[in-house]
Amino acid sequence: MNFDSNFVITMAVLVFVLLGLLQDYIAAEVVMFTALVMLVGTGVLPFKTAVEGFADKSCLAIGALYVVGLGLRSTGALESISAVMFGKPGPQTPRIRLLFPVAALSAFMNNTPLVAFFLPIFVNISRRMKISPSQLLIPLSYATIMGGVCSKIGTSTNIVVAGAMERAGDVLSEGPSMGFFEVSWVGLPIAFVGLLFLVTIGRRLLPNRQDLLQYAETHPREYTLEILVTPTCPLIGQTVRAGGLRDVAGLYLHRIERNSDVISAVGPDEVLRAGDLLCFSGMASHIVDLQKIRGLVPIDHRDRTSGGAATRLSATAAATAGSLDSFEGVDTPASAPPKPMPRRGRQLCEVVISSTSPLLGQSIRDSDFRRRYKSAVIAVHRSGQKLDQKIGTIVLLTGDTLLVDADEDFVHRWRHSPDFVLVSGLEDTAPVRHDRAWIALLIFLAVLLGMSFGPDSKENVYWNQSLVAMCGAVAMLWTRCVRGNDAIRAIDMGVIVLVAASLGIGQALEVSGAASWLATKLLAVSSPFGPVAVLATVYLLTMVLSELLSNSATAALMCTLAKSIALQQGLDARPLMIAIAISASCAFATPIGYQTNLMVMNPGGYRFRDYLKVGLPLDLICFIVAMIVIPLVWTLEMKR
Repeated sequence: MNFDSNFVITMAVLVFVLLGLLQDYIAAEVVMFTALVMLVGTGVLPFKTAVEGFADKSCLAIGALYVVGLGLRSTGALESISAVMFGKPGPQTPRIRLLFPVAALSAFMNNTPLVAFFLPIFVNISRRMKISPSQLLIPLSYATIMGGVCSKIGTSTNIVVAGAMERAGDVLSEGPSMGFFEVSWVGLPIAFVGLLFLVTIGRRLLPNRQDLLQYAETHPREYTLEILVTPTCPLIGQTVRAGGLRDVAGLYLHRIERNSDVISAVGPDEVLRAGDLLCFSGMASHIVDLQKIRGLVPIDHRDRTSGGAATRLSATAAATAGSLDSFEGVDTPASAPPKPMPRRGRQLCEVVISSTSPLLGQSIRDSDFRRRYKSAVIAVHRSGQKLDQKIGTIVLLTGDTLLVDADEDFVHRWRHSPDFVLVSGLEDTAPVRHDRAWIALLIFLAVLLGMSFGPDSKENVYWNQSLVAMCGAVAMLWTRCVRGNDAIRAIDMGVIVLVAASLGIGQALEVSGAASWLATKLLAVSSPFGPVAVLATVYLLTMVLSELLSNSATAALMCTLAKSIALQQGLDARPLMIAIAISASCAFATPIGYQTNLMVMNPGGYRFRDYLKVGLPLDLICFIVAMIVIPLVWTLEMKR
């Protein structure tokens, strides 16, 4: 074969991509986008073809599902889904308990939206389990992939292969269509063995990126928080342990004030009641998690005047908890119950008082902080000292850190102000709109059912699914579960660029003839060794191409090749196409092997070699299981 310039250029760009993804200094999306620009600049790909990936239906679906996922988070519905599926994970929770429900659901739902939905849940779970997200996100992606190969609609690749079967009736010994659970004969054993690998040997191969843990955990600033249990709280009547307040990561419940009684040593079997004042100590990021629980709100300290039991014991309790902080307000008589102070801002921010600040030497109450900065002080931290007075009476000094409830423009307005040395917003701290949780859940269920069971035409496999996802995003916006600005920020453009660029590079490998040349050469070597060798070669070749191309493109290309092989060798194309369906999805060794691998790359802080370490053994395991099961279930030679 005479290699033309497009072939050579494409292979050179492919080498550049692989080497670029192996390094750790340039982001993966930058490498992929650069490769795409190189292919366009050298004339391998027309500009229109190269940018089609950015309007691809799968990219549109991913972007829309980020908005749907934000709606679930911002209304608290995500916590409800997580509680139903995963319970209350802790450090001792078996990982199979997290992965099995996701794999089971993936058999009936496309993998890409599933990962988009559960990625933020698994990040939160990693915090509860006190581990790095890098320990859970690759398993999340792999579990959805293995679950997806257990049914005809579990992954778009299976749908592509099912369509190819319908067009290849003359080389199939049985009916032309793929049964709904036909692929399950091999998919279920692969899922079982693969999940077992992930929770045992694979667990030790996963990276432990401690730098991904929140900054607050490595640079702790402990605050104290007083939270009122309102009558709408679902934790009323539950014990501290059953309500999950005993195991809140990074927080310690050290006191409960109940009318005139004070419980200073809170046991796990203490029953929560409406009106209880819960006193926690902990870090800012975990205070955010606590305030997302419906019915738990900060108290309005401005109504509290001196003389109450809460006042008399505040200093003692703070010292017992080892806290450095206090809360805004003045003292209250014991007869005056605390009043709730629902949050009014859109985020929590930390500010550090500068040496030139006009706030120096003033108490928080006298400084009129609310009017001056349009925000409310929630807590104060002073390094090296214990603050045993109410926050309203604290006289501010240089270096004091304030945790404030602010609007979304607070950081922009005050980050260059001489009043503060540092102004930083905490991520994901917008108030939770629990009253709209049921709306978000209904939208989520409609999207889930629509993408799982909605009609899809053969010509446009993704179209209806993408349209359903976009309708869900629009519904979240119109029902005010999500605000427009928040929706834009929720979309991870790094993932969109990764997926879109990989589609363009896959097009280049296909149109340049590189993929077809590789397939033909390798199969020519294996065919003399019999049907099992041909089956193994088809599987391995599909797997290798899937690590580099889009799965659907690989499946379509290999199904065409499998039909030709079946005609030449007198084989049944059905087991070959079943092997293609499995191997095109079970591509674990590279981040570009499957879209869900790309989606977890940035949130997990993964590098290219992380996928190699965990994915190559899993690739081998899936190959061995498939080579054992497929010949047992399907006859390789064509029935005469």
